[in-house]
Amino acid sequence: MEKAIRVISRLNNQLYADAIPGHFATNHSHINYYIDMSAIKHSLTRSALAARMISTYYSATNVDTILCLEGTEYIGAYLARELSKGSMGTMNQDKDIFLVEPDSNVNGQFIFADNLRHMVQYKDVLVLVTSASTGQTLTQARECIEYYGGRIAGYSALFANIDELGGLPVIHVFSGADFPHYHNVAQSHECPECRAGKPLDAIVTPRGYKLL
Repeated sequence: MEKAIRVISRLNNQLYADAIPGHFATNHSHINYYIDMSAIKHSLTRSALAARMISTYYSATNVDTILCLEGTEYIGAYLARELSKGSMGTMNQDKDIFLVEPDSNVNGQFIFADNLRHMVQYKDVLVLVTSASTGQTLTQARECIEYYGGRIAGYSALFANIDELGGLPVIHVFSGADFPHYHNVAQSHECPECRAGKPLDAIVTPRGYKLL
C-alpha cells in the first residue's frame, strides 16, 4: 500500500483522518482508500470534539439511546454527555441516555441480548458509525432497531459518502467530497482494481483493517 494522505476536517482543523490508498474489501463493497479514523476514535480530546460537533445537530431531537457501531463507543459516551448537559430547554437536558452495541448472528444481522432490549424498545435511537460509504450498515441498524420496537432518531458517522437515508440526513465529520479520488463499488466484478488483476491489500473490519 502507498503512504497515507492526511486530510484535515473542513469543520475543525483539530480533527483529521488518514486516507490510505490501496485495494480494500469491506462487508459490502470494495474501496480504493481506507479512511482511518483511529486518531479521532481513540483520542480523548478528539473524541470529545467530534461528539460536540455531532451533538449540535440533535439539540431539538429526542434521543433515548445511542447505538454505537464500528468502535465508536468512546465517541458515543461523549455524545451522550453533550446531549444531556445541553442548555436550558434542550430536548435531552439531564437525561440518562443509554449506550448500546449489538451482537451479530450467523447471518450477519444485528441482534440484542435480552437484558439490553429494554434500552431499544419504545426508544428513540441515534445510530453512530465510523463509516457510511454505501448506507448498508445504517440500513441494517435501522432494521434491527425497528425489529426490537425502537425508532430511528437519526444517523451520524465520522465519514459518510451518502447524505441521507430514508429521508433522514446522515450527519458527518468527513464526507466523500473531502477525498476526491475515493470510490466504492458494491460488486467485485465492477471494481477497477479487480478488473486490472490487482489482489486485495487488506480486509476492513469494524475496528480497522487486516493486511492479507
